[in-house]
Amino acid sequence: MKKVSVIIMHLLLSLGASAQNPVDTLTAQLTKISDASSLPGFAVAIVSQDQVLYTKGFGYADVASKKAFTENTSQNIGSITKTLIAFSLMKLVEEGTIKLDAPINQYLPFSIHNPHFPNVPITVRQLVTHTSSLTDGLDDMLIEKSYLFKTKPDYKAEQLPEGYAAYFDIYKTNESMSIEEFLINTYCPSGDWYETQNFLKQEPGENYHYSNIGATLLAFVIEQVAGQSFSDYTSKFILKPLKMNDSYWHYSQVPSGDMASLYMSNGLLISPYTLVTYPDGGLITSIADFAVYLQEMIKGINGNSHLLKQASFKEMMSNQLTQVHFPQGQFETSKGMMWYVNPEGDNISMNGADPGVSTYTLFTTAGNMGIAIFVNTSLYDNEAHEDSFRAIRGALLQNAGKLLKQQEKESAG
Repeated sequence: MKKVSVIIMHLLLSLGASAQNPVDTLTAQLTKISDASSLPGFAVAIVSQDQVLYTKGFGYADVASKKAFTENTSQNIGSITKTLIAFSLMKLVEEGTIKLDAPINQYLPFSIHNPHFPNVPITVRQLVTHTSSLTDGLDDMLIEKSYLFKTKPDYKAEQLPEGYAAYFDIYKTNESMSIEEFLINTYCPSGDWYETQNFLKQEPGENYHYSNIGATLLAFVIEQVAGQSFSDYTSKFILKPLKMNDSYWHYSQVPSGDMASLYMSNGLLISPYTLVTYPDGGLITSIADFAVYLQEMIKGINGNSHLLKQASFKEMMSNQLTQVHFPQGQFETSKGMMWYVNPEGDNISMNGADPGVSTYTLFTTAGNMGIAIFVNTSLYDNEAHEDSFRAIRGALLQNAGKLLKQQEKESAG
């Protein structure tokens, strides 16, 4: 009888300890969010400089087949991809082959000028901080010419979320071309899409204006300096050294069954796609691979990266702009080099949004913690999706410190 009591007591203590375990607590919270939400699936990561503290997938990578979304499921990550442009740029800056404040035309096989200020050069630094005065065309619609779907989209307007019909009308007619052709078409007077609306009426360097095509132009500058494609350069100097073996630049490279299906905010399944301007948002990766990349950012801030010097990381991730660059709106988030830096300077973040894709990452300037979220659906105009996304983010932030303390306690023990 006593022996049974001891066993029961041991079990109760074990269950109590399990309930207190932050990994189990976080998993329970995220499972509850997943079960209650209409998100198809998602994956999350929490990392420190020393360890990947947590990675897990929830829900479905494909709803129809009920294929689980796991930490190894691959998907597009949208504009978080742009951080690889900044990383690559700083590698070349360190090597002395490119200068941040040099005119971009110094590195290009063609010339680009803002027609409103033809004698004012656009610089490399302006491209990486989105102050180049370049736009994505009238109403930012030219970037939509970049999307190349595996199966030509042929949806009726009523099948799509409200406001998306105009975009999909463009997707139907898109054709494959080189990055160089796309850039010439947009920013050179000989280009098919060239218009003065492709440039701000403000001088280069004056105003912040987010430009996807401008980011791709910087990647093209990197190609010219490096003497190889952006995909090859990033694979050689970022993906392979970090052993990010499940990261790709085209859906055709992803092993069969590893890629998540993508859904619009109303649940519509869409075909996989790639981008002509792939450096601005086309990386396909898993949360497990991205956790390693995020960990490298934290190592870099702490001066422990073998890929870039600490000074390069700090340059990328420090406030580059001031209120002066935001005359049309409130200055809430400063901008680093393809990273967002909050005004207090204590955290750095980036997000991505594309058809069927919503992603987010954040890490602290102190360099002790980072989180990431991948979702295989659009959040656009879907309050329930947005609420679920915020709940996931909240759960990660709530538990990240606890996981970090647990790691430190285990390391000390």
